[in-house]
Amino acid sequence: MHFNCSTCDGQSLRKPEHHWLSESENACLLEVLGKLIKSPQVPRSGRSRVAAMLASKRVLNHCKEFTYLDLSTSKLGQYCLQALRSSSRDVRIAAGRLLPSFLRNGVDEDLLRRNRILALDFLRSLSEKSELSLQETCILAWVQIARVSSGDETNIVLLRLVNYLGHTNPLLQRMCDHSSFSAIKLLAPFWRTLAPTVVQDLHRRPQIAQYLSDLLSLSVPELLRMTQIYTLPYLVLTKQLDLLQRIADARNRSIQDVCIEPDNVSAILAYIMLRSSGETEVTIMTAFQEISSEFVTVNCSELVKAEPVLIASELLKAAGDVDDALKANAYEALHFLASLMYGKHGTPRATARKNNITGSFFENHVLGIMANLSDTINDSKGTQAAGEKMRCLRAIQEMMKIAKSNVNNALPQISSCLRSAINNPELCNEAFLSWMAMAGALGADEVLTLIEPTFAIIVQYWDSFKLSTQTQAYHMISQLLQTQATAIRDVVHTIPSLGSIPLMSKFEDEINKLKHQMATKQQLQSLIQRSRHENLTVVGRALIELEMFLEQHQSFIDELAMNEQPDIIISELARTLLDISVQASDSDDTTAILGARCIGLLGCLDPTRIEAPREKKEVLVLSNFQEEDETVDFVLFFLQEVLVTAFLSATNPRAQGFLAYTMQELLKFCGINGAVTARHQEKYANTKYLRWFAVPESVRNNLTPFLNSKYVVTAPAAQPETEYPVYRPNIGHGQWLRTFVYDLLRKGQGDNVVALFNVLRRVIRTQDTPISTFLLPFAVLNILVSGTECQRREVGGELLVVLSHALPEGDPATKKSLVYCSQNIFQVLDYLSRWCQEKKKEISASRTSSSRLNPSGIETAYAQIHRVESVVGTIPADVISRRAVDCKSYARALFYWEQYIRQQRLGAGGGDSDKDMEPLYERLQQIYTQIDEPDGIEGISSHLQVLDIDQQILEHRKAGRWTAVQSWYELLLSENPQDADVQYNLLTCLKESGQHDVLLNQIDSFNVSSVPLSLPLPFACEASWITGKWSKLEEYLAQAPASLNGNFNIGVGRALLALAKDEKENFVQILDDIRRRTTKRLSATNTASLQACHDALLKLHALTEIEAIGGGRKRSSLDTSTIVASFRQRLDMLGAFSSDKQYLLGLRRAAMQLSKDFSNMDIASAWLTSAKLARKAGFVHQSFNAVLHASQLGDNSATIEHSRLLWKEGHHRKAIQSLKGAIAANAFRSHEYLQAEKPLTTVNTGRQQEQNIPKARAHLLLAKWVDRAGQTQSESIVQEYKQAIRWHARCEKAHYYLGKHYNKLFEYERARPMLKRAQTFLSGETTKLVVENYLRSLAYGAKYIYQTLPRALTVWLELGIEIEQPPEVKHGGPDFWAHTVQQRRKILTVVNAHIKKMCDRLPAFVFYTAFSQIVARIVHPNPTVFALLVDIVAKVIGTHPQQALWTLLAVVKSSTKERALRGRQCLERIHENSKRSKNGTDGKDLKALITHGQKLSDQLLHVCEGDIQGKPSTISLTRDLGFVHKTAPCRLVVPLESTLSASLPAATDNVDMRKHRAFSKDTVTISAFLDQVLVLNSLQKPRKISVRGSDGRVYALLCKPKDDLRKDQRLMEFNTMINRFLKKDAESSQRRLYIKTYAVTPLNEECGLIEWVDNLKTLREILLSTYRQRNIVPNYTELRTLLSDACSSPSKTGIFVDRVLSKFPAVFHEWFVDMFPEAGAWFAARLRYTRSCAVMSIVGHVLGLGDRHGENILFEEGNGGTFHVDFNCLFDKGLTFDKPELVPFRLTHNMVDAFGAYGYEGPFRKSCELTIRILRQHEDSLMTILETFLYDPTTDFIGKKKKQVSLVPDTPEGVLDSVRNKVRGLLPTESVPLSVEGYVDELIVQATDPERLAAMYIGWCAFL
Repeated sequence: MHFNCSTCDGQSLRKPEHHWLSESENACLLEVLGKLIKSPQVPRSGRSRVAAMLASKRVLNHCKEFTYLDLSTSKLGQYCLQALRSSSRDVRIAAGRLLPSFLRNGVDEDLLRRNRILALDFLRSLSEKSELSLQETCILAWVQIARVSSGDETNIVLLRLVNYLGHTNPLLQRMCDHSSFSAIKLLAPFWRTLAPTVVQDLHRRPQIAQYLSDLLSLSVPELLRMTQIYTLPYLVLTKQLDLLQRIADARNRSIQDVCIEPDNVSAILAYIMLRSSGETEVTIMTAFQEISSEFVTVNCSELVKAEPVLIASELLKAAGDVDDALKANAYEALHFLASLMYGKHGTPRATARKNNITGSFFENHVLGIMANLSDTINDSKGTQAAGEKMRCLRAIQEMMKIAKSNVNNALPQISSCLRSAINNPELCNEAFLSWMAMAGALGADEVLTLIEPTFAIIVQYWDSFKLSTQTQAYHMISQLLQTQATAIRDVVHTIPSLGSIPLMSKFEDEINKLKHQMATKQQLQSLIQRSRHENLTVVGRALIELEMFLEQHQSFIDELAMNEQPDIIISELARTLLDISVQASDSDDTTAILGARCIGLLGCLDPTRIEAPREKKEVLVLSNFQEEDETVDFVLFFLQEVLVTAFLSATNPRAQGFLAYTMQELLKFCGINGAVTARHQEKYANTKYLRWFAVPESVRNNLTPFLNSKYVVTAPAAQPETEYPVYRPNIGHGQWLRTFVYDLLRKGQGDNVVALFNVLRRVIRTQDTPISTFLLPFAVLNILVSGTECQRREVGGELLVVLSHALPEGDPATKKSLVYCSQNIFQVLDYLSRWCQEKKKEISASRTSSSRLNPSGIETAYAQIHRVESVVGTIPADVISRRAVDCKSYARALFYWEQYIRQQRLGAGGGDSDKDMEPLYERLQQIYTQIDEPDGIEGISSHLQVLDIDQQILEHRKAGRWTAVQSWYELLLSENPQDADVQYNLLTCLKESGQHDVLLNQIDSFNVSSVPLSLPLPFACEASWITGKWSKLEEYLAQAPASLNGNFNIGVGRALLALAKDEKENFVQILDDIRRRTTKRLSATNTASLQACHDALLKLHALTEIEAIGGGRKRSSLDTSTIVASFRQRLDMLGAFSSDKQYLLGLRRAAMQLSKDFSNMDIASAWLTSAKLARKAGFVHQSFNAVLHASQLGDNSATIEHSRLLWKEGHHRKAIQSLKGAIAANAFRSHEYLQAEKPLTTVNTGRQQEQNIPKARAHLLLAKWVDRAGQTQSESIVQEYKQAIRWHARCEKAHYYLGKHYNKLFEYERARPMLKRAQTFLSGETTKLVVENYLRSLAYGAKYIYQTLPRALTVWLELGIEIEQPPEVKHGGPDFWAHTVQQRRKILTVVNAHIKKMCDRLPAFVFYTAFSQIVARIVHPNPTVFALLVDIVAKVIGTHPQQALWTLLAVVKSSTKERALRGRQCLERIHENSKRSKNGTDGKDLKALITHGQKLSDQLLHVCEGDIQGKPSTISLTRDLGFVHKTAPCRLVVPLESTLSASLPAATDNVDMRKHRAFSKDTVTISAFLDQVLVLNSLQKPRKISVRGSDGRVYALLCKPKDDLRKDQRLMEFNTMINRFLKKDAESSQRRLYIKTYAVTPLNEECGLIEWVDNLKTLREILLSTYRQRNIVPNYTELRTLLSDACSSPSKTGIFVDRVLSKFPAVFHEWFVDMFPEAGAWFAARLRYTRSCAVMSIVGHVLGLGDRHGENILFEEGNGGTFHVDFNCLFDKGLTFDKPELVPFRLTHNMVDAFGAYGYEGPFRKSCELTIRILRQHEDSLMTILETFLYDPTTDFIGKKKKQVSLVPDTPEGVLDSVRNKVRGLLPTESVPLSVEGYVDELIVQATDPERLAAMYIGWCAFL
C-alpha cells in the first residue's frame, strides 16, 4: 500500500503547510536519518543513502524548527550541498531534490533569504565547472529550485536555464511539465530579463533563440515581434543595427516606425535615460540618429512629449526595482523628463527647483500614469504577471515619495487601485506598502480621509502582511496617533477595533479611551456606522464590540426603545443588523451568528411602535430613455445597484470580462472618465463630476479602474429571430428570462436606447438572472411605448401566456420555474403601473407650471400611456389574482381580485346581487386568511348571507377565540381520528389557549403509525418544557427524524437538555447552530420591515434569554436580579403580542428551572406575568392555571392575581374578601424589596424602611376596588390608599389614585348646591389634597402626567382666583365667608409652598408638557400664584430654551398690554436666574438666545403681516416682505412637531425622572431662511416659507396672518394626547390607529406658524379631477334644485340616490390604485386611510367637529393617511348653520367605496369601535384636558353661534356634558347609553343616511 502526502508528493511547495511535526519528533527522525546518511556502513552509492535523503526531505517539509532548516549551519544542510558534488549520480539527484526543502515558503523570511542566496551562489559556482556530470546536476537542481521559488529567484533560474538551451538535454521542457502553466505563460513574467539575453546572443548562439521559439511553438521572427518592447531599448542603446533590422523585417516596417510606436519609444527613452551618465539629451538623440537617419529631423523634446505618461511609468517602475543607492538615476531621469516638458533642460537644478518641476509634471500627468499602472494591476489589458504588478505597486510607492501632495487630484484613483490590489493575496503585502507610502506623503487634510480605511485594511489583512510590513504598520499607527491626534479624535467613532491584533494592544487602549469619552448614544451610533462597512471582516469586529456594548447597556437600549417616542437610533440599529444577517447568511457564518446575537440582545421590537423599513431603491425612466440626464441616472443606478455587485461576486473569468467591458462602456456612455473625476476645485460645478461623486465611495472604488480601461469584445454571432411565445414548459426560468430580455433589447427603439441596449445585450447571455431581472421592465416598456403594434401584441401575449399557464402539480421543478417567471411578470406590471402614474403626474404638472412637455408632448404622453394600458388591460384581473395566490403574493391577489369584483358588478347582465357575488366574496375571504389584517375577514363575512362552519371557524381563529374552535376540531377528530390536518389544527388551538398538559395527552393518544412525527413533535417539545416534563422532552427528541433538525422548537429542546446535563459548551454550540439556521432563512424580502421578520426576531430574542439564564457566555457580571429586571423590560418591548410573550415566559421558566442560579420566586414571578397576560387576553382558565403554579412555588403574592381573576369574573365581593384575607394574614413576604428613599409624602416622614411592593399593590388594588364599589366611607378608602403608599413610597400609581379619589370628592362637592358643600371643599382643603397627591405621583413617573398635571394646575389656579373674587355672601353670612376666605388663604399658602417644592424637585420637562396651559394663565390676578408661574416658566425656559422660548415670545408680542408685560417679567426673571447660574457661559448663551429669538420673532411677524399686492404665486422673502436674513442662524429649534414634542420616560415602575432626557442633543435648529416664498390663493394670503435646518434639510412653515392659532394649538395637544392613548392600547397599537398632527406655533393673538405637511391632496381635488377625466362636471345649479327637492319630504329621498348619486359613481378607489401601483403599498395605504378615517371620524364626532367638506379633508400621497384641517367649527356649531349639519361625520359613497369590497364593515367599523372604547376608558383624562382648554381665559373655544339650538351647548359646562355624553354613548334626548358596538352602528347609519346627506348644504358636496 502506498500513501501520498499532499505537500511532499504534490506539484508545488509554494503554499505553506500547516501539518507540522513536533520538535521532539523532528529531532528524533532527523538524527536517525543523519546517522544513516553518514554511516560508513552504508555504501556511498547505495539505495539506503538515497532513500534516507528523500525521507529527510519529507521530514523537513513538515518541520518548522529553524535550527534544522538553516542551510549554512545544519548538518543535513551542509551534507546536501556537499552531496551535489558527489561522484554518485543518484546521490546528486537526491541532493537536488532535498535542496528545495530548505528554500520553501513557511520558513523565516531572513533565513529563507540567506538559504536562497547560499544555494544560488553554490549552484552558480558549480555551473562554472566544466564537468558534464556537474552541469547535469546544476540543471536538475535549478529545476527543483524553480518549483519553490518566485519572483527574482525564478528569474535567475530561468536565465540560467536559458543558457543551457544549446545543450543536448531539453530540460526546460521538463521544467514546464512540472508547472501547471504552458511554457509561454511560464516565461511571460520574465521576458524583461530573458529577451535581451536571447537576442544579444542571436549571432553567436542562434540555437538558443531557435530552441526557445520551438518550445513556444513560434518562429524566430514571431519571437522577436513578441519580445520587441524588451529588446529594443538594449539594441538601440548599443546600436545593433542588424538585430534592429531583423525585428523591423519581422514587423514588415522600418526601424524608425518600429521604434516610435508608443510602447516601444517609451521603453527605449526610459532605458536610455536611466543609463545616461550626463548629457542625456545628446545620448538619446545620438542613439536614435545612429540607428536611423530619419531621426535627424526629430528633436528629443518631440520624442519625449509624445508619450510622457508611459515614459514616467517605466522610470517609476525602474526606481522601484533598484536599491536606494541606484534610485538617484531614476529620480534624475524623472527630473529630466519633467524639465523637457515644462522648462529649460540642462544641468541639474537645486533640489527645491527640481521638486517643483517634477511636482508640476506629476500634477498634470498623474491620472494618465495611474490609468497605465492600474491597467496592469487590474488585468485590464489581459492577464499580467504578478511580478509586473509588483513593479507597478512599487512604482506607485516611488511616485508618492517624489510627488507627495502634487498627486492629490488623483487620490480616488490611487486609493481605488491600491484597494483592488490589497484584495489580491499575491499583491496584498506590496499594495499595503504603497498605501502606507501614500498616507505618509499626504497632508493633514488628505490623511484624515484615509484614517478609517487604513485601520480597516490593517484589521482585515493583518495576517497577510509580512513581519516587516506589520512592523511598519505599527510605526505608522503610532505616528498617526501622535501627529494626527485631533483628527483621530474627530473620527474615532469610525475607527475599527485593533483588539484582534496583539501587537496593537497599546494603540487599542488609547483609541478606546477616546471612544469612551463619547456619550453612550454616540458610541452606539459609531458602532452602527462601522457595522455598515462594506467589508465583512470589519463588520465582524464591529459586531463583537456592539455585542459587548448591548450587554453592558441593556437598560439604556430598553429605555430608547420603550420611550413614548422610540429613538430613531433603535430603528437604525435594527435595520443595520438585519441587513448584516442577510448579507452574511450565505457567505460568513461567524458574522451571521454575531449579527444574530446582537439582534437577540436588541430584542424583538414591537413593529407597531418602531419601524425599520429598508430603503427602497428604484429608478424610473419616465422619458423612455429620450432624456439624456434621466438615461445617465438610470445607467449610474444600474452600475451601482446591479453590475458592481455582479462583478464582485462573479467567479467565471469570462463572465467577469463581459461585466468589465459593460461597465467600461456604460461609463463612456455617461461621459465619465479619468479627467471628469479629477479633484480640481473648478470641477465642482461640473454635472458629471457631481454625479460621479454622488455614487457611494465603495462603488466608485470598484468602478475607477474602468474609467480608462480598454476592454473589447468580439461582435456577437447573428441570433435567429425569437419565436413567440418564448415561454414553454420545457425551458427553465433562466433560459426564458435571458431569451426574452435579449430579444427585447435587440428590438429597442431610439438613439439612446440603441446605444445603451447594444452594450447591455452583450452581458445578458453570459450572466445570472439578476441583470436580466433588472432590465426586463425597462425593455418591456420601451417596446410598448416605441415598438410596433405587432411587437406590442407579442409582449402582451407573452405576459398573458406566463400568467395563465397552469401550475404543474406533479413537476416541482417546472412549477418552481413558472412561479419565478410569474414573479418577473409581476415586476413588469408594477413598473408599468408606476410609470403610468408618474407620467400622468407629469402631464398634470405641465398644465400648471413650466414643464418639458409642450402641447404636442402632452398628446404624445397620453398616446404612450394608452399603449401601455391597452396591453396591460389584455390580462384579465382574475388571471393575475389567481397566479398571485400561487406565488403567495396575497396583497397583489387582493388588489386584482377586488378589481375583478368591481368588473363583475359593472358587467353586462347584472350578477350584482349578494347571492351571485357570494362566491367572489368567499374567495376574497380565503385571500384575507393569508394577510396579517385582523378585521378584513369579519368585513367580508358581513356580505355573506349564511356562514358555513369553515367560515365561522375562520372568523374565530382570526379573532383569537380558540376555545370555540377547539370544540369543533375535537368533534371532527372523533369522526376521523387519522386526519392530519384536523390534528394539527387541534394542537394549534391547545397551544394558543395555553392547555399544554391537554396537548401532551392529545399527542400521546395519536396513532403513531398514521401520524407523521414531523407534525406533533414541535408541539410536544414546547409543551414538555413549558410543563417541566423533562423525561418526556428527552423521549420526544429521541424520536425526532432528521427532517426536523432545522425546527426551532426541536433545537431549543436539545439546548435545554444540554443545560439540564450541565453541558455548557454543547449548550452554547446548539444555540449558535439555531442562530445560524435562523439567519439562513432571512432574505431581503422577509426583512423588508420588522413586521415581516417578526417571527425570526422573536426566536433570536428567545435564544438570548435562554443563553443568559443558562450562563452560556460569562462575559458580563450581571447577577440574577439584574437579569430578571432586564427581562421585564425586554418583555414590554413586544407590545401587544400576547402569545409571543407567553412563549417567551414559558422558555424562561423552563431555563430557570434547569439553571442553578435562579430561585423559585423568579420562576413564580414569570408564572404571575403569564397569569396577568392571560387574564387581559380573556383566557381565564390559562390564567388560573398560572396562578396555581405560582402559589405552589411559594409566592404568596399570587393571591393578588387570583383576586383580580375573581373580580374579572364578576365575583367582586369574593375578590375583595380574598384580598383582605391575604392582607390580614400578612401573606406578602416579597422578593421585591427596595430600600426607601427619603419620601416626599408626610406619611412615615423620616422613617427608613424596606418597601414591600406586593403588599403595596394589594392595598392599592383593594383601595381601588372599594372606591369603585362605592360602598365604603371615604376615610376608609383614603387610609387604604395611604397603606399602599406606606409600603411603597415611590409608587406613582398609589399617589395618582389617591389624588384621583380626592378629585372625585372635589367634583362631587363642586356639583352640589353652594349651601350643601362641605367645609373641606369651601376652604380649599380638597384642592390641596388633589394638588399634593397628583404632583407627588409625578415625582416617581410620567405614566399619568396628562391626567395629573393639567388637573393639578387647574384646581390650584382656580383656588387662587377664588381668593381674589368677592365672596357670595347671599349663600352665607359675612362671618362665615370671612372665615372661609381666611382658611382659603392659608390653604393657598400651603399649596403654593408645595408647588414651589415640586417646582424645585421635578425636572423641567414635566412642566413643559403643560407649558401652553401655564403660559395661558400668566395674567393670574393672585400675585403669589403669578410669582410661582414665573418661577415655573423660568425653570422650563432655563432648561429647554430652544423649544419653550417659542411659546413665551408669543406672550411678549401679545396685543394685550398686561400679557405682554407679564411676558417681559418672565424674561427678566430668566435673565436674573442666568446671572446667578454657576456656569457663566450657559447664562450668556441663554441671554444671547433670548435676544436672538426676539429679533427672529419680530421678523416672522413682519412676514405674516406684510402686505402682498396683487395675486403673485411666489415672492421674495427679502425684497417683498423685508425679512432680515441676519436673524439666522438661530439656536431656536425649527418649530416642528418632532422638535417641540418632549419625549416621556417609559411607563415603568421606579423611573428616575431627573435622569430622563426629554429632548435629543441633536435637535434641529434654524440655520437659514430660503428667499423664495409661496403665496397661497386664499383671502388672507397665507405664505409658505422654507427654513434650512442645522441637519441640512429644508423644512416648510406656513405663516398665517389674521388668524388666532392658539385654538388650533390646543386642539393639536388634545389630539396628541388621544394618540398616546391609542398607542398604549394593545389592539389599537396593533392596528396603528392614529390622528395626523402637526406643530402650531402662535406668534401672537393674530399670527402664527403652522408646520407644513408636504404631499397632501384634498378630497375635493381628487374626486373632481377623476370625474373630469370621465367628462363628469358638477352642475351646481341643477344639483341645488335636486337636493332641495330630495330633502323636502322623506318620501322624496330617492331623488338623492337615483338622480344625484347616479351622476357621480364612486371613483375614490381609483386614486389609491393610481397613487400606489405596487400591490403591497396599495393595501397598506388603503388600510391606513380606512383606519385613520375611522379614528378622526369618532374623535371629530365627540368634539362636535363640523364643516367637513372636501377642502377640509386631505390625504397623504405618501401613505394614504387622512388629514383634517380647519377646526373652527367645534362643539356642534354646525347644527347652528342655516342648513344644519345632520351627519356625525363625513362618510359619503366615495369614501365608503375606497374602503374596499367590504365597505364600512371590517376595518372601518372595528377601528371606530376601538376608538370609542379607548375614549371611554380615558374619559376622565379627556375631560380634564378639555376642561383646561374651555376655561382658558385667552381662547374662546365655544365662539358665537349664528342661532341658538337647544342641543348645542353654549357654556363650558354644557360643552363638557355634551362631550361626556357622546363618549358614554348617549344619543341626544336619550337617557340610556348604547354599547360601543351599538353606538358606532348608529353613527354609521346616520352618516350614510340619504335623507340626512340630502339635507346638507351644497358646498358640503354630499354627492362626492
